[in-house]
Amino acid sequence: MERDLSVNGVPETEDPAGGFDFPPASHPARTDLGPCLYLGPRGQRCSRRATKAGFCAIHQPGAAIGGIAKPSKKLLASLLAIVAVIWPYLADIVREVIRWIHAH
Repeated sequence: MERDLSVNGVPETEDPAGGFDFPPASHPARTDLGPCLYLGPRGQRCSRRATKAGFCAIHQPGAAIGGIAKPSKKLLASLLAIVAVIWPYLADIVREVIRWIHAH
């Protein structure tokens, strides 16, 4: 008994088509998946055509809006807290720079 270890190959004893009747080439596969599934803030539908995921290229889940990712509230809050802690030191540095400029 001979063993065939090829992964994608078809043994020579079998039909390469696998015995299946494929549809004629005159019937192409359906590529139109309908409109994008995105609903706007007032419930309006997106007019672009959907991809395999069901959404258009702009409204893919996790896609950046307008090419720039919207910062999260946590990020903005942490940046504000850092600026609030560092503000007195920044004010002292700016005051010293201004004093140094006026001294020369």
